[in-house]
Amino acid sequence: MRIEKWMSVVALATVCCAGAQAGDWPQFRGPERDGKAAAGPALLKAWPEAGPRQLWSYAQLGTGYASVAIADGRVYTTGLEGGDGMLYAFDLAGKLLWKVAYGPDWSKSYKGSRTTPTVHKGKLYLMSAFGKAACFDAATGKAIWSVDTMAEFGARNLTWGMTESPLALDDKVIFTPGGPDAGVVALDPASGKTIWVCPDVNDQSGYCSPILINRGGRDIIAQLTGSAFIGIEAGSGKLLWNQTRSKQPAHKIQAVSPVYADGKFYVTTGYGGERGEMYSLSADGTQVTSQWRDAELDSQVGGVVLLDGYIYGASDRNNKGSWLCLNLATGEVAAKTPAVGKGSVIYADGMLYGLGEKGEAGLVVPDPKDFRLVSSFTLPAGGDGPFRAHPAIADGRLYIRHDTRLFVYDIRKP
Repeated sequence: MRIEKWMSVVALATVCCAGAQAGDWPQFRGPERDGKAAAGPALLKAWPEAGPRQLWSYAQLGTGYASVAIADGRVYTTGLEGGDGMLYAFDLAGKLLWKVAYGPDWSKSYKGSRTTPTVHKGKLYLMSAFGKAACFDAATGKAIWSVDTMAEFGARNLTWGMTESPLALDDKVIFTPGGPDAGVVALDPASGKTIWVCPDVNDQSGYCSPILINRGGRDIIAQLTGSAFIGIEAGSGKLLWNQTRSKQPAHKIQAVSPVYADGKFYVTTGYGGERGEMYSLSADGTQVTSQWRDAELDSQVGGVVLLDGYIYGASDRNNKGSWLCLNLATGEVAAKTPAVGKGSVIYADGMLYGLGEKGEAGLVVPDPKDFRLVSSFTLPAGGDGPFRAHPAIADGRLYIRHDTRLFVYDIRKP
């Protein structure tokens, strides 16, 4: 392993996961925000016909598209009750420990909460669909601080509400208000006071959650806004690059977080057309260069996973919901399978886990030469709207949320 790659792994593990236990899933898309579960117990390589054993379920959440965060023996998510956003905490047996309101959340088209809580060093962070950045005590739910990013930074709301899970670093929390002079901001974890503002991004938020990478010894925040791919120096807030996407994202939606490995980013968005793009990152981390574009993997909201030089995800319109395996170096389609249809994808212990928007969960082999669905089952009927909350895996358990319901399955190998 090259020294730079080894240092990147160490830096990210230290910055992103401090305070979380091994095997936790403390934020949206997992410990490193790449859709990959931490190492844990060996998992099943095939499921019984009816699916893995259900451990517990809860059917009284508020409406929402938020996923779950699992950390320090607790499970957290959000939901909409009446017009108020609620933050929930459960123990690992499914007992509701507490719930607290964090203010108004989305009651319009596709109503429900959007933000998956971020757990870091005993605190929870979230961002409401109306731009309220908030921090709570993870043990008690006590409110610590909140910031109205519309009032403070001129945040511009979106057609379907602001949709972001904050990125928590050791000394700052990152939000994307999308204000004219404050595209991305860093707030103090203890007080919510502004640490820095990146004023050089005059673009609205893009329904996306940022990631953190390290290149050339530099910590970099990579994010997609309504029309661009941007990189910001984490320590100072300095804009490193601002690449306007071409073709422009439909409806200014760029809801799939970037994925990164060894100096290469892949980004994509839905609604057909030439939506995927690979960028190479300079050795010092200060600039990106487009290497190829693809009109195959137009993932809408389900995320992608990057494994061993291949990108895995479900298409939106270009391939009518098929799952694709793309070669990161060339953009060529290495393999394709129907799997569970359009939906979200994560990874654990050598297998891909998919959740189709119509409620089918699937186990898929991530191999460009043997890309196939191994097992699947259908989630219990009930609830409204598509299955768009991304699954989560922690300590041998699969968490699937749909609308007001949360299901937890034992996927450990006996």
